[in-house]
Amino acid sequence: MRSLVSASLVNVTIDDTFGDASNGAQIIYEPDSVWNIGNNCAACTAHPDPGLVYDGTWHDGTTQLGSEDLLTAAVGFSGVAVYVFCVVTRSEVSPDGNSDMSFFIDGEQAGQYVVPPDGDTSYAYNVPVFVKDGLAAGSHQLLIVNGRTGGNKSLVLLDYIIYRSVMSPRVIKREPN
Repeated sequence: MRSLVSASLVNVTIDDTFGDASNGAQIIYEPDSVWNIGNNCAACTAHPDPGLVYDGTWHDGTTQLGSEDLLTAAVGFSGVAVYVFCVVTRSEVSPDGNSDMSFFIDGEQAGQYVVPPDGDTSYAYNVPVFVKDGLAAGSHQLLIVNGRTGGNKSLVLLDYIIYRSVMSPRVIKREPN
């Protein structure tokens, strides 16, 4: 009898509001007072269609022009890849559609998404603003930073994060032919 070991990869979604469906982990937003749950925010200038975002929710955060305090969103995950999805607008005012995000994995910068406004007032949904494959299997910490110290105003409309997790290997026993 021969034994085969089989492991599989599974995508797990972390919703911006409801968290990780598999373990309940939540995204930590800092400073909490500056982030808004977009679909409940009357004062927010961005108003995407709730029917087109994951689970009907998104988090809206703006780093102001020249600010020294940047907005962050952080979450832990266990996997080999991670993907961040946002709603993106490129409008020039109300909302300011300037996007300037940096992404860190385990404290090391792993990518950026920098797209200036061009006047397009429509919203693009399920935009992969960060994709990182090839991580070592195991626990990781993702940090999203919106804006730059002393930089331009920057809007983030965080919708959801997907990470690819390795399911526990299972042994398959096969009878010889």
